Amino acid sequence: MAYFGVRFFVFLCASLWLNPACLSAFSACFFVVSYMAYFDVLGLVWRVPPMNLRVSLWSPRAAVLYCAAMELNLLERLCALHSTPGDEGEVFEVLLTCWREQGLDTRRLGAYAVVAEPGERKKSDTILLVAHADSPGFIVEAVRSPTELSVLTLGGIHPAGGERVVLKCAAGKVMGTLQAPPEAWSRTMALTVLLDVPCAAVAKGDRLCWEPVWRVEAGRVTSPFLDNRIGCALVAEWYAHHSALLAECNVVLAATAMEEVNGFGAKVLAREVAADAVIVLDVTYTSEKMGVAMDQGAVVTLSDNSVLLSPAVRDRLLAAPVPLQTEVYNYAGTDARAFPEAGWRAPVCPVLLATEGNHSPREVVSVADLAAWPKAVAAVARALCAQSIG
Repeated sequence: MAYFGVRFFVFLCASLWLNPACLSAFSACFFVVSYMAYFDVLGLVWRVPPMNLRVSLWSPRAAVLYCAAMELNLLERLCALHSTPGDEGEVFEVLLTCWREQGLDTRRLGAYAVVAEPGERKKSDTILLVAHADSPGFIVEAVRSPTELSVLTLGGIHPAGGERVVLKCAAGKVMGTLQAPPEAWSRTMALTVLLDVPCAAVAKGDRLCWEPVWRVEAGRVTSPFLDNRIGCALVAEWYAHHSALLAECNVVLAATAMEEVNGFGAKVLAREVAADAVIVLDVTYTSEKMGVAMDQGAVVTLSDNSVLLSPAVRDRLLAAPVPLQTEVYNYAGTDARAFPEAGWRAPVCPVLLATEGNHSPREVVSVADLAAWPKAVAAVARALCAQSIG
């Protein structure tokens, strides 16, 4: 760190000394080198590869990549939290704190959702941006001994055995190891967790999740819980960094509980908030078959168990001035389902990011996609609010 700091200081001073009145080619070279050295420092501070930052700063995506590097700190913080279905309090508290620091009005909808919006409404369209705060985990079915637990999965997890997990109980957090599932295991069957140390405080109904692990390398973030802490990070900092993208609109921010198991949080939210369009922020899978890949921008779900967009809506969205990928499924889904089920006539659209390793201890997302996501969200929101959509 000291090396890069000295390098930056020396080259910056030299460039300024050589350039008091005009920018010669020689002083320009010094300036460029000092600029590059500065991003070496950024790379160490925010753990984003310096070369990725340098290269991106000469590309059209420069500004958003720079912002993404800064905002990874919040995402890392969110990915370290224990937030399983029905126990999303840690993530909810971080979101509420962020929103209040930005001067937003906040409210809780029981244990089901949290909401934030500016105190003053504009005479314009209202956009709801919603992300879910839970990630798949485990619930204690039975305590066999102070070191051995029988657990059931909460959400779509495919365990291999050997994964490190964190128990959250009355005594705090205790590390353990998930044992290999039996042959012909199904999600209704119990799994075994062995705790590192005896815990007399563990009780039936306590929750476990993957051990938090964080790595940023070669333009990729690797961590558990990216589904859907990336969505939570975006709603947490929308008014801090991205409000200009939809400055003419009222943007309501929300996070829901229990998306991974029953969608109750979104169902409660849909009965408490009104909007002219809903953008559901979540993740999806890379798919060679459908041409969905990382580094290619956000993904619009045209069809799954929660949404079914018409060709007219599809064409309007794809005409937006941002790169968009599309996907078609006849299974799975997001919180999008809750809004038409509640009687909403407003358009609802999932705007997702492609990831790998979904619901595993090592989920992966592209830093470039994180950076470009806010613009894609804003473009889709405008398209949904257009009167000409059929």
